[in-house]
Amino acid sequence: MRNDKSRMKRSIQIFSALGILLVICLLGQKSLTVFADKFPITSQPVEIQTPTIMVPGTNGTVDRFGGLIKSLNTEEDVEVLKVTVASDNTVLSKGRLSASSTHPIIVIAFEDSSTDTLSVQGKWYQIALAYIQKSYSFKTYNYLGHSNGGLVITSYLENDQQVTDPELSKLITIGTPYNDLSSAYNNTATNVTQVKKTSPLLNGYLKNLDQIPSNIQMRNIAGEIKHSASDGTVPVQSVFAGRSIYQDRIADYQELLIQGEQTNHSALVENTEIIDQIKTFFWQN
Repeated sequence: MRNDKSRMKRSIQIFSALGILLVICLLGQKSLTVFADKFPITSQPVEIQTPTIMVPGTNGTVDRFGGLIKSLNTEEDVEVLKVTVASDNTVLSKGRLSASSTHPIIVIAFEDSSTDTLSVQGKWYQIALAYIQKSYSFKTYNYLGHSNGGLVITSYLENDQQVTDPELSKLITIGTPYNDLSSAYNNTATNVTQVKKTSPLLNGYLKNLDQIPSNIQMRNIAGEIKHSASDGTVPVQSVFAGRSIYQDRIADYQELLIQGEQTNHSALVENTEIIDQIKTFFWQN
């Protein structure tokens, strides 16, 4: 009889322990559910509105367009994602974009953006696009390239664009040396019907013209300091040599010559007339 009572007492203790364990498990599961609701885990990219992607020229960093970005967004807090591609193809980023941002901006730069790496910068740009799309979803984008930044997008379109990449819609290039910098290739003139001589650089971009999408709208902008036919670095004729690449292959190609203040090469991205052109062309048309 004493053994039976002992066994019964032990059974009650076991069932009590199991009951307590069950309650703990249920409370734990509820807590985890509440935690998951507060901090949802998702692998889906955030769908954003059409971004403007900016790429600087030689030795430019992701901070190159700080003044321009501030001038473009005077009435709202701008959201900027800054992406840097290293020479070993790894990518670093800073900043975040949200679905509610009206004009999201992405700045892409390269750890080595010297002229020595110009031939691979189109590939690095594509790597950056693929990286961005893991976190953000967009079907089309606008592109602003200053100086060699205009050559980067040209190289990308002709050689590195992938079918899964978003489509380039509107393109602005500013002070881009399509026909290199030398007077051996460019006349001192603003009325350009034909370049003085086709440079090896330009000749390289004339080889894969059939790869350039036909739906692009473009503004090709040059600066001129005091009737010099140059912005102090890039001849106007070299900038407008871009017509031989784009004019007959895209939906809309226009050239703009900016004269007066802030027309030297590095200052063009903060020229007030160019800023107005960017706002109108990218965001109001």
